[in-house]
Amino acid sequence: MAKKELIASEVDAAWAAFRDQRDDALRTLDLHWARHIDPSASDEVLLLALHKARYLLVDFDPVLRHESAAWLRAGGHDQLHGFPLLPEGELPTKWS
Repeated sequence: MAKKELIASEVDAAWAAFRDQRDDALRTLDLHWARHIDPSASDEVLLLALHKARYLLVDFDPVLRHESAAWLRAGGHDQLHGFPLLPEGELPTKWS
């Protein structure tokens, strides 16, 4: 295998591992995992980030995405970058 292909396969494996860890953390709203992304953030900020990510990931479990939409809506929050949440019952079909 050429060096370039080996590096690409290592990157692909690392990305897949990160996605698996991220998806597990999003499913469970794992603040401990989220802390490694931003060690200085408060639990409230980390939870907000987890819910926003869950809401926006179009290939994620729709039940969990709706749960996050409800949580964001109840707290008066918006999507990333200040975009408003979609009406209740709707989910983003692409990144905003």
